Amino acid sequence: MDGKPKGAEFGEDEVRFLSVLRTSLALAMDRGLEENAAMLKKLIEVGQLISSSLEMDVIIEYTLQSLKEVIGAKWCVLGLRDKETGEMVLKGSPGASKELQVEAERVPAEGTILGEVLKTAQPLTVEDLEKYDSSLRLSYWSKDIRSVAVVPVQSRGKILGALIVCTPFPRYWEENEVGYLSIIASQVGLAIENAQLYESLREYYMSVVKALAAALEAKDKYTQGHSFRVARWAKAVAGEMGLSDKEQEMVYIGGLLHDIGKVGVREYILLKTSRLTPAEEKEIQSHPSVGAKILEPANLPKEVVEAVLYHHEDYGGGGYPEGIAGEKIPLLARIIRVVDSYDAMNSDRPYRKAFSQKWVIEELRRCSGKQFDPAVVEAMKKVLERDKSACIDFGGEWRPDSELGGLE
Repeated sequence: MDGKPKGAEFGEDEVRFLSVLRTSLALAMDRGLEENAAMLKKLIEVGQLISSSLEMDVIIEYTLQSLKEVIGAKWCVLGLRDKETGEMVLKGSPGASKELQVEAERVPAEGTILGEVLKTAQPLTVEDLEKYDSSLRLSYWSKDIRSVAVVPVQSRGKILGALIVCTPFPRYWEENEVGYLSIIASQVGLAIENAQLYESLREYYMSVVKALAAALEAKDKYTQGHSFRVARWAKAVAGEMGLSDKEQEMVYIGGLLHDIGKVGVREYILLKTSRLTPAEEKEIQSHPSVGAKILEPANLPKEVVEAVLYHHEDYGGGGYPEGIAGEKIPLLARIIRVVDSYDAMNSDRPYRKAFSQKWVIEELRRCSGKQFDPAVVEAMKKVLERDKSACIDFGGEWRPDSELGGLE
């Protein structure tokens, strides 16, 4: 509009042009606001997920999928740095086939864009790789990748890896997009550190649990290995019943610790070969309650403590310590009830030899609905059918459950 006399009116064409320009600017501003709003929304969602979960796979999958949607990229990759080799280890890649993910499980970083980002700890974007003098060195995608944005993933000043976002065409990376990627990367870095800390604590915790179980079984040569077998059987049965990974882990821990309360039972009772007196039977039946009291201060999951407390309750009622029945008995306790009895009948004890595999399975079926949850019994039978190596034949005679005195 330069050169138009001051005060002169706009012509019809000029008014139309200005109207179109105003509309275009308004649409551009609205589009920009919408894009920023979408990014902010995803930032909040990812932040909430990271703060509420320690499941690393879930965090990675959701984060990368969010990046794909907001940035509009074809591939998003999280690579973690291998401290020993310096390579980038692929941890997630929405948009790539499983074959490609396997092929790119480890990517050399030195001498590449990845290496530069790891070295400088700064984001790096390339609008067109064909005009760039370095190589991304992702050979399985190299023919398709034209543009890339790489931001470092770090926590507490340590470089853990990088987020890599790729497109198959040249692209100019907006400043707000790089900022968004950087914020996501910092959140992922925090999540990784928390997950690694949690995993190390979990491993330490599990080593303590196993040490407790081993110390308990050292008192009785006849039950050595019993808690470990119960734990493995319980986890297998839980898996057969479709329980979640978390529930399978909890029933495994419950299996390891189900008899921890026997530390309060006098040793001569545990090793007694003759029938227990009423007083001795009462003492042995106290071990689930004692075990729960031992575990409660350790801040174990409630489900684990309940599995220990109720693992001698009978499905038809009449068990101990509370005499509850059916669905009122926690499922994890019902699972341990079955596998604990299975292993007890299938093992030598001070007062008898082990029973045959065939006889034990028949006894589980006979007591199904009385002592044992029928659904758990069926799951146990399926697990045993799959694991033929566990079917070892023993000789011996059976004593009624009342004569066991709760020693299983």
